[in-house]
Order: sequence, then C-alpha cells, then structure tokens
Amino acid sequence: MSDRFAAARGRKVVSRTSAEELGNLAHLVVDIKRSQVESLVVGKGRKALLVAWEQVSGFGPDAVMLTDESALHPPRDDRERAAVDGKLELVGKRALTDLGNGLGTVSDVVFEPMTGVIETLVLGDREEPAASLLGAGSFAAIFRAPAE
Repeated sequence: MSDRFAAARGRKVVSRTSAEELGNLAHLVVDIKRSQVESLVVGKGRKALLVAWEQVSGFGPDAVMLTDESALHPPRDDRERAAVDGKLELVGKRALTDLGNGLGTVSDVVFEPMTGVIETLVLGDREEPAASLLGAGSFAAIFRAPAE
C-alpha cells in the first residue's frame, strides 16, 4: 500500500525502544539517483533533526517508528542544512522538463512506506514515474521531457 508525502507530513515520530515521542515529521528527503527516500526531517527551524531512512523501523498511518532516539542527529553539512530548511522538499517545487518547458508544480510524491522507494510524482492532475525525475534544486524539479 502506497503513502504520500503530503499525508505523512506532521505524523508523530516515536522511538521504538523508549516509546517516547520525538517530534513530528516535517519533510522527506529524496535520493534522486536511487528514487528512494534518503532521510526524514523531524521538527522545524533550528531544532530540526534528521534521521536516515535505514533507521526507520516502521512507517504507519499514525506514526513513524525509529529504532531509537539516538538515530536523530543535527545537520552535518550544507546539504543536510538545506534539507532541514525545506529547500530540498519536492512538494511545492516548480516542475520543468530538461528542455525548459513548464509542467506545473509537484503537488505530492507517492512512495512505498516499507522500502521508501518513490513510485510517482504528482503534478496537478497527472502522475509522472519516479524514473523521469532527473534532479531537484531550490528552484525547481527537473523531469525528462516526454518523447514525441
């Protein structure tokens, strides 16, 4: 069963070992080359922390379970700082083809919650396969232009 980034935002993040609530899910960060969720951003602002997808032990409709609270860490480099600042968030980004044509805006990302594999990206009323996403920056997400 698939899940969506927009629906997952705000979910409680809980430690499996202590059952302590650690915060709320703010963003999901994607490894575009692998078409997979790379990490989660928990919390917002200066207190935001990251956790690698490998440390997620469960991703359910009510909560996200982490192996334990030690899996969370502050940003360690510029890319992680951009992630906690929301600059790597795909939802809300302008979508362009690699030829420069506008496709609209990324309104959601559909993924498999057991593996973190990205299935499709929702652009308004249509979906694009994850393999068509070539890159993303602070300005836009770039998709492979459809073959004519």
